Amino acid sequence: MVKSRAWQVSLAGCLLCCGLNSASAAPPSVAQMLQFQPRQQGVNCSTPTPEEQRSCKVKLAPGKRTGSSAWVLEDGRGLPLRRFFDSNGDKKIDIWSYYKDGIEVYREIDTNANDRADQYRWLNTGGMKWGVDSNEDGKIDGWKMISAEEVGHEVFDAAVQRDLHRLQALFVSEAELRALPLPAGRADQVRAAIRDAARRFQATLDKMPTLNSSAQFRQVEASVPHCASDGGEEDLIHYPSRAILFQSGDKHDWLHTGEIVKVGLAWRLLDIPSHQESHHPVAQPHPSQTPSDPEAEKLKDQIAEMDKHPPESPPQPQPHPATVRFNLERAQLVEKLVPRIPAGKDRENWIKQLFDNYSAAAQHSDAKDRRAYTRLKDLRDQAAKDPGAASMVSYADWRLLWAEYAPKMGEVETQKKWVDEMAKFVQAYPRAEDTPDALFHLGMTCEFAGREEEAKRYYHQLATNFPQHHLASKAAGAKRRLELVGNAIELHGPALDGSTYNIARHKGKVVVVYYWASFCTNCATDFGKLKQLHAANAAKGLELVFINLDDQKSICQQFLQSNPVPGTHLFESAADGGGLNSPYAIQYGIQGLPTLFLIGRDGKVINRNLQTVDLEEALKKAL
Repeated sequence: MVKSRAWQVSLAGCLLCCGLNSASAAPPSVAQMLQFQPRQQGVNCSTPTPEEQRSCKVKLAPGKRTGSSAWVLEDGRGLPLRRFFDSNGDKKIDIWSYYKDGIEVYREIDTNANDRADQYRWLNTGGMKWGVDSNEDGKIDGWKMISAEEVGHEVFDAAVQRDLHRLQALFVSEAELRALPLPAGRADQVRAAIRDAARRFQATLDKMPTLNSSAQFRQVEASVPHCASDGGEEDLIHYPSRAILFQSGDKHDWLHTGEIVKVGLAWRLLDIPSHQESHHPVAQPHPSQTPSDPEAEKLKDQIAEMDKHPPESPPQPQPHPATVRFNLERAQLVEKLVPRIPAGKDRENWIKQLFDNYSAAAQHSDAKDRRAYTRLKDLRDQAAKDPGAASMVSYADWRLLWAEYAPKMGEVETQKKWVDEMAKFVQAYPRAEDTPDALFHLGMTCEFAGREEEAKRYYHQLATNFPQHHLASKAAGAKRRLELVGNAIELHGPALDGSTYNIARHKGKVVVVYYWASFCTNCATDFGKLKQLHAANAAKGLELVFINLDDQKSICQQFLQSNPVPGTHLFESAADGGGLNSPYAIQYGIQGLPTLFLIGRDGKVINRNLQTVDLEEALKKAL
């Protein structure tokens, strides 16, 4: 039974009395740790049986911040089950973390230090939801992050629980609505729908008596989002609706979310869920949305169940029997399903999944095992016989390239063939779905091989021919970086401390610009070298500028606390975090870390590819 938050606050106080920040204090018991339960429903975390609890242990783990520490409950294998963290050293637990198979899947956060969680995050295999509970009553009032599929889950749960508040948490806000590039009059329709939400939501429930507490969620129907653009700066990414399949008794039925739109990292409802398709469709609903084939639905259920338990594949292509087995078994199910799906976009999506499965299996197969590669080749040849399946052929060819060459990429001869085959691919399919990826890989490969003129041509081709692709701006930045030497650098934006930086402030000085991230193994060593050089040359006009490309600002700040270095520190978040997708990384197409630029007193770049071991000699000339 889930305890109330008030009871858990009391227990938290007891844990603190045990001495959260004192290594000498007795730790809380396993039973005490397990009395904490997720406040939000449906969290799938590991909980040991009474017998397994005997081998569990609780230990004190120090945090990176001075004074911070956590009680960590581990199972008999040493995998974490619970982690209750005082993140700021104030002797109050402010983060409650729950784990599944040793991986954190859910976290409750107290951001205002009043012993009550006001934010709830799902992580890793638990999803990407991040909810805010503004009045701390345990109910999520809005979402900072939520995927379109998770919106479908929330809509279904709101319906079966008759929970209007849960549905309202998904609605677009007035400020977001004003910022959206909606067609004329549509915003007023959305406002009217939201004002009338209670009545229309109840009307939907009245029409669907099977949508009750005994109904079982099955899936959110697979589809692709629509992009509406009027040529302005902002595009509208939306779904006319997401169809939710559920089962009540032995019958299946559909609930439709209504139109949803992407706002930052969250998807928002623009309409009320209904039994019918969206009232504002961009395209007619596909016939496959009608549950007319029980066998097809059974196969989809089997595939969905498999997808809940994928193997942990190695990061690089290498023999991995579990990954091969999973992808071959899934592909067999998809092959049975495809003939049952009517021709159209939905069927194409399933065929693409089939190609993906066989390609993944081939990349992780033993060199002598050609089953997956051969089957992928056969399916590609079948598609080639269909005049209307050109997009499927290019999709298959790109995955055949990965299946053939990725496992042997460590061989020099393979790398040469890989580049040649990619070049042939972009010539054969200049406008294919995967051509931007091929162009970007060609640009990177040629750049790292020292063939910079070729790299610039590929980057330029990607940025010019695919301006809306997510890699286009990075490719343009990479080309810009390759042309930096002898040209003035532009660098301005937010600093780590919240101020605004412009490299023009260092006019007349020699500037070292150092792109880095905490996961770079040699950053600490480089910082030491740069600190020495700065001490020796600051009076002569040397300035250091550090651009951090970690995913989160807090990670950068923690690293700098342990490894302080003088200079200006820059960080800028992207819509999906920092990292190699942040504006600073995209500006000059930063591919690898660390990257170091040397800028002369005239503001022009002297070198864009220096190592710290060569910097001292270069500085002597520049200063």
